Amino acid sequence: MDSPFIFNKYVTGLNYIPRANELTTLEERIKKREHSLVYEPPKSGKRSLIQQLFSKLRQDAYNFRICKIDLFNVRTEEDLLMSIRTALVNGFASTQVEKEMLEEDLMLDHVREMTEYRDLVLNLSEALAAKFDTNVVVYFQEFQELLNFENPEETLALLERVWRTHTGTTYLITGSCVNAMKEIFVNHKNFYRFAARVKLEPIEERLFTEFIIKNFLKAGRVVSRELVTQMYNFTEGQPFYTQQLAEIAFNHTRGFLTEVLLHDAFDDLIELHSYLFRQTTSRLSYHQMNFLKAVLDGVTKFSANDVLKQYQFNSSANVVRLKDALQKKEILEQEGDKWLFLDPIFKVWLKRVYWGK
Repeated sequence: MDSPFIFNKYVTGLNYIPRANELTTLEERIKKREHSLVYEPPKSGKRSLIQQLFSKLRQDAYNFRICKIDLFNVRTEEDLLMSIRTALVNGFASTQVEKEMLEEDLMLDHVREMTEYRDLVLNLSEALAAKFDTNVVVYFQEFQELLNFENPEETLALLERVWRTHTGTTYLITGSCVNAMKEIFVNHKNFYRFAARVKLEPIEERLFTEFIIKNFLKAGRVVSRELVTQMYNFTEGQPFYTQQLAEIAFNHTRGFLTEVLLHDAFDDLIELHSYLFRQTTSRLSYHQMNFLKAVLDGVTKFSANDVLKQYQFNSSANVVRLKDALQKKEILEQEGDKWLFLDPIFKVWLKRVYWGK
């Protein structure tokens, strides 16, 4: 039978494992027309949460329109303006005739001067909110890609200046490069106090355990709570990897999942992602790999003399450069005085395969 575990696309409804606090927070913020930031590593369940949010708002008969703008392939201001224009028009018109009529009504093709056109497009959501008497929810994906523009600070400053005047638009800004998003919103303080981050906490172990046990039982297969806890701990509760591991274990099982079969599933999961991890390490320098080794070893004082010598960091200045490089590569994240791997299975792969622990 088909696997009951879905990990390669967003999920809603019965397949969605609740993040109740985050869902409630986002729902309340949108209804108050407060802007929100959601940035987490890839495969963290951002899209599933947001799709569940939109489903909940529809169930509540809330008056809103979604305009989704994915910036993954946007590299210039002209591309950005076209993406915004297209998403907003498509959000209010379904047929080509309707789109042409709406664009004519909004005078989108009657402006020739670039500055005037830019202002018209960036304020288009407000015009549509007033015209249709609704809350326009502009949902950005991969917002960190704006940093790849030729003059990102100019673009970010422009967006901030315009968006701060908006009252009929609610911005839901998401990204999958945690450190790049922090560069925009924390380090450079763009959009200061414009939007609040809604951080995704790990899904409760209890919820994942019940979900996995239930789906095994539906297929006439049995997995113990203890083994599901091992799954959860192995993936650190990361949604994509946990569901993928559950699927691998499910496919290994004919009656009861044993610990031997589960450990085979662990190995299979690591092997599935091994090629990508090899590519990642092949692009890291000797000193960068040593820094990752130090993090795995639990080092916290990287500039201590004994640490500099043991891991051959050479100098405290080089430690600073290593930290910066590994953050820019989205491999590590700093939380307080802790350094965390953004990909839990990459961390396991380094321990088990690269350094053979």
